[in-house]
Amino acid sequence: MQFAAYGGIGLLIIIVQVLISRFLSIAGVSPDFLLIFLMYVTMREGQFAGIISAFVLGLLLDVMSSGILGAHALSVTVACFLAGMFYDRERVEQNIRNWPFLVLTLLGAIVNNGLYYFLMTRGGEMSFEEFAFRYGAVGALYTVFIAIFPLLYWSRKRAY
Repeated sequence: MQFAAYGGIGLLIIIVQVLISRFLSIAGVSPDFLLIFLMYVTMREGQFAGIISAFVLGLLLDVMSSGILGAHALSVTVACFLAGMFYDRERVEQNIRNWPFLVLTLLGAIVNNGLYYFLMTRGGEMSFEEFAFRYGAVGALYTVFIAIFPLLYWSRKRAY
């Protein structure tokens, strides 16, 4: 039942990502709402649930955004795989409500952005430094900045 709720929320986030994220874009870099949600799912349910959710929702985002089919699916799946390595069943609430959520979101965003934009540009006309700064670092920091707001919401909820 809970995974059906995750699927519905993920679908709504994909719609927001496709329709609204371009309005939040700064210098061509926009936050990745889906990645924030997938980091939450991975930290709450574990690595396997995060990987499956990332692949399905990433593939759905690829279809809805008419990009390269499988690029989002691959990049968010790898990001959730890496974030799932730090899953700790005894510290789920503490990790979601504190700085580990932001650190893992930053790690996931760097991996996701780097892999996705490498697949999109195929190492084209940009130098590696410009590519890493613009799409890796700036995009990841923008995503982490947006992730602060759900973190503040979750930290105010009761733990029981």
